[in-house]
Amino acid sequence: MLPLIDRGQSDTALVMMHFFGNSHREWLEVIEYLGPEHRCIALDLPGFGDAADIEGFDTRAMSDQVEQTINALGLERVVLVGHSFSGKVAMVLAARRPEWLISMVLVAPAPAGPQPVSDEEREFQQAFDHSREQAEAFIDGAIARNISPARYRDAVEDAMRASPAAWQAWPRHGSREDFSGEVGVLDYPTLIVVGDRDPSLPPQTQKALVLGQFAAPHLEVIPDHGHLLPMEMPEALAGLIAGFAGRFQTV
Repeated sequence: MLPLIDRGQSDTALVMMHFFGNSHREWLEVIEYLGPEHRCIALDLPGFGDAADIEGFDTRAMSDQVEQTINALGLERVVLVGHSFSGKVAMVLAARRPEWLISMVLVAPAPAGPQPVSDEEREFQQAFDHSREQAEAFIDGAIARNISPARYRDAVEDAMRASPAAWQAWPRHGSREDFSGEVGVLDYPTLIVVGDRDPSLPPQTQKALVLGQFAAPHLEVIPDHGHLLPMEMPEALAGLIAGFAGRFQTV
């Protein structure tokens, strides 16, 4: 089972996955704003956070481990919440039609197919040396607004402590994998949230490469925000998630 934190109580669990190079800690402020009436389970994916020593860095292996963790927890109603590269993990898992899945929230998700990555960005990722200087440059390049000092510190430290093998797996392989045919068109209610200043997976990428994988997606574009929305706008994102997930709570 993957390392996780489990907060709150409700009949529907929000299973949260982090962006590339980070950990469950990116969701801490969002979880605080959601409050105890929402059950929030934030995972560390293989190679990152407290799962730095766990192997299985390709998209299918990660989706396998997320599925195994959800099954081990005995969850019966789940909203999958993915961010960036874990959005791709969520789509591959959703394509299996698990009985517990009822809807999805994807924050600036990577597409199910190959992700467009500039030569400069790919070179930076592949040359990443896990130093503080490069970790700060990595986080600074992803945000468009100030984030809290605590979350910034956590994000930098998480990038520094990530498994080098897991880090290299994404730019070399994971971002290039093509699951678009396998994923097909998912008919789960899905909220997609993206900042209009996202440098990696902006609204035009979502419209061109992500929306077509869903039967009826709702796209929310956030003005003047970047790639790290859970840390750039935790209160507002919590409100969007609560409003969306609340439609699927049982009485």
